[in-house]
Amino acid sequence: MSLYGYAAIALNLAVRIYSGLFMIISDCDETYNYWEPLNLLLRGFGKQTWEYSPEYAIRSYAYLIPYYMVGAPFAVFGSLVQFYSIRLVALIGFTIYCELSLYFSIKRNFNRSLANWWLFLSSISPGMSHAGVALLPSSFAMQCVMLASASGLDAFATGSPASYTGAIFWYVLGGLMGWPFALALGVSFGLYTLAKWNTRVVGSCIIALLSIVAPILLIDSYFYSKFVFVPLNIVTYNVFGGEGEGPDIFGVEPFSYYVMNLLLNFNIVAIIGYVGMAINVVLYKKPLKVFVVSSAPMLIWTLVFFSQPHKEERFLYPIYPLITMNASLVVVKVFSFIPPKINKLMKLLTVAGLLVVSWLRIYNLVENYSAPLTATSSLSYLRSETQVNVCAGKEWYHVPTSFFLPDNFRLKYIPSGFDGLLPGDFNEELDTLQKMTSFVPLNMNNKNQFEPDKLIDESTCDYLIDNNQEPHGQNWVVVRCDKLVNPDGNHGLGRLLYIPKPLRRFVPYNVEYMDFCVYENQAKV
Repeated sequence: MSLYGYAAIALNLAVRIYSGLFMIISDCDETYNYWEPLNLLLRGFGKQTWEYSPEYAIRSYAYLIPYYMVGAPFAVFGSLVQFYSIRLVALIGFTIYCELSLYFSIKRNFNRSLANWWLFLSSISPGMSHAGVALLPSSFAMQCVMLASASGLDAFATGSPASYTGAIFWYVLGGLMGWPFALALGVSFGLYTLAKWNTRVVGSCIIALLSIVAPILLIDSYFYSKFVFVPLNIVTYNVFGGEGEGPDIFGVEPFSYYVMNLLLNFNIVAIIGYVGMAINVVLYKKPLKVFVVSSAPMLIWTLVFFSQPHKEERFLYPIYPLITMNASLVVVKVFSFIPPKINKLMKLLTVAGLLVVSWLRIYNLVENYSAPLTATSSLSYLRSETQVNVCAGKEWYHVPTSFFLPDNFRLKYIPSGFDGLLPGDFNEELDTLQKMTSFVPLNMNNKNQFEPDKLIDESTCDYLIDNNQEPHGQNWVVVRCDKLVNPDGNHGLGRLLYIPKPLRRFVPYNVEYMDFCVYENQAKV
């Protein structure tokens, strides 16, 4: 392996470990639909969203089991250590494994230069920095896409039945264990496999499919205490939901939402990636391989998701590796046409420019948005023999997870003007975990309609998580505050990129902050 290869791997490890330790939770769906039920599995309590009501059952416990297995041995070190252990071992660790698997496959099936460029662009991507550490099915689908692509490239090169089966396995696992819509990413390779018809390959793929479906059915049916296939429920709700149901009730966004999102997460690499999606098939000698593994999946995903009214950043996670793959294919070709005398200089300038801009964005996310993690962690060291209520109002969506709370501390909500459906609690009065997960909670709905039973009175709160934008009574004493970007403030470039302090004399920083705080109720001490 060349020095550049070692440098690319070292950079990947450094950036990913940094993300595991410091990256924000950027989506409250990650907290409430995945960290909270995982907290239930590991610690016996947690917030419950309507998606986990057996009445709807559109979230899978099977998806959580691998993370449970990683987190369980760390219970003796406390819940906060569990949280970061799961992040570093199961999330970041698996992302690194997937990236390196695809890196070595690209190196085998294209060349060393292309592999180095892909790993470099993937490592520095701000999008990969938060997608790779997120406890989300779309992130798992993204990881599986990398492994499927690695096997797919090997299948084109060797024709090995094991490679064909491996690619199909990972596409299907990412779809059924992760997010069912991610199955669309395997359509082009699936059709190619059928066109090559091999009885042994098809038989192996069927066995692989059954090996995925059976555990999912068994695990989810056990936890919900009824026969249920969650991937089918997810598709039914999102595609065939009735009036007042479906994803659109949670907001719609214009086409430009994804354009701006990709530019933030990949800067110019996003543009190059989409150019590559269109032209790589004519730049390379084996266009079918490029089209089936790289261009077609990205095209299908873009056509489907850009056309949907409801848009969320995490919906694009599964194609993040394909964006950098298509971009790398273009970059390598462009540099092959640059004269040798200036080739190295141009590469150096490109690497330096992309590295600086990307790192300023990654560090900006941590610098400006990590207050919910750092401030809430102050509670993790407390202890109590009786139940302690930690309340949140208008900042409910920023609360990281109950992993930040000690065993007898419970997250509760107080009135804040939010008129949607807040999570409830898994029923701790039941004596087994299965009874908790199969119990049908009261006052849940799939239409985001407000239910007042999810709120308690502020006077019963021992601690309060809130910002400092409104005054608090004299009973509330600050435990810890950290700065957080004020969403209602007037911001400049500093909200998008971190500008080092010496440069702020020349570059307008313009970021308005507020304090994100944990308060203690002195009246209850």
